[in-house]
Amino acid sequence: MWDALVAKYEATDAGSELYTMESFHDFMMVNNRSVVEQAHEVQVLVKELELLECPLPDKFVAGCIIAKLPSSWRNFATALKHKRQEISVENLIASLDVEEKARAKDASEKGSEGNSSANMVQKNHPHSKNKKAAHKPVKDYYLQEEEDYKRQRSSLHMQ
Repeated sequence: MWDALVAKYEATDAGSELYTMESFHDFMMVNNRSVVEQAHEVQVLVKELELLECPLPDKFVAGCIIAKLPSSWRNFATALKHKRQEISVENLIASLDVEEKARAKDASEKGSEGNSSANMVQKNHPHSKNKKAAHKPVKDYYLQEEEDYKRQRSSLHMQ
C-alpha cells in the first residue's frame, strides 16, 4: 500500500513540476501591468520549481526576466545586456523599480505638459546701461535641474 501512495504522489509531483516549468517558460510580461510585480510573479514560479527540486541559477533567472520584459522595455533590456556584467535577480528588480518609477514620472509630466507653466525670473539691474539686458529672463533653477537630470538619465540608457 505504501508503494502505491508513493507512486501516486510522485506522479502528482511530476505533473506539478511540468506544469510549473511550462508556466515559467510561457510567462511573458505585458505593458499594462507593473513590470516589478510581474518579475515577482516569475520569482514565485522559480521558488515553486525549487520546492519541486528543480532549482534554477540566479543569473539564469535574471536573464529570463530580462528576456520576458514587454516590448516597450526593449531599449532598457538591450542596455542591460550590453553592460557585460552579471546581475542578480535582486539587483535587476531594483533597477526595474527605478526605471518603472522614472517612466511613470515622465508619463505624468508628458500628460500634463499642456497645463504646465514655468516660472520666469527677471533680474533687475537698476544701474544697467543696457535696458534690454537688464530685463532678460533667466530660466528657473528647478526647470534647468530637471532638464539636466533627464539628459543624464538618457545618457545612462545609451551606455
